[in-house]
Amino acid sequence: MRNREPIESEMDELLSGRQFLPVPPDRLKRIEAAVTADLKPVRPMASDGVYFAAFGGVFLAVWIIGCYMAGQRGWHALSDIQRIAVFAPLAVTTALLAFSVVRQMRPAAKYARSSARLSAGVFVLLLLIMPVIFQPARELAFVRNGMACFRTGMRFAIPAAFFFALLLLRGAALSPALIGATAGGLAGLVGLAVLEIHCPNLNVYHIVVWHVSVTLVCVVAGLIFSSVTFRRSTSNQ
Repeated sequence: MRNREPIESEMDELLSGRQFLPVPPDRLKRIEAAVTADLKPVRPMASDGVYFAAFGGVFLAVWIIGCYMAGQRGWHALSDIQRIAVFAPLAVTTALLAFSVVRQMRPAAKYARSSARLSAGVFVLLLLIMPVIFQPARELAFVRNGMACFRTGMRFAIPAAFFFALLLLRGAALSPALIGATAGGLAGLVGLAVLEIHCPNLNVYHIVVWHVSVTLVCVVAGLIFSSVTFRRSTSNQ
């Protein structure tokens, strides 16, 4: 088999040997009109700081409303060390997830994936801390009490997810699955933070299974919802 020249060179040679007729000006105008007929000005995105403040404002607003509606018995049940050990990692994870979501809204932005991975690492650290600061206890109504907490957490995670989705519509994320999981995790942290203020049950099994599951369920739900929605939108185009 003989060696062939690169395709680019063959095309250049082919085109250089042909003479193209000039296009009439009126036809050029019609082509330009057809191309630009559907073009509309695009409103530029706001700065990252504006979106970060918006996500943080939604998080705080839903969390404060949730704490007011659900009650603060859990806060009073926690010791000072437990409060620091729980809410310090929660605050760091929330800030990192919000930063990651904001960066993912802007194509080719840096640090989106690295901050998402770092937030997952901090969240895992929180899970490792919980068995140290909380003690196991036997519960006769483990499932019933747990489901009540799970419903309470989801009751505030879902509205947060809705408002986060409205903010995400302003961006142009290139990885729907990642941004869906990240935004879902951020919404799930709202529910988890409400539960840590509301629930006085300090059984480590109850906290790890029922409180943390709110965040995990929201991560999976956000991933699936974002992926399916993106697939449908692209298939309809």
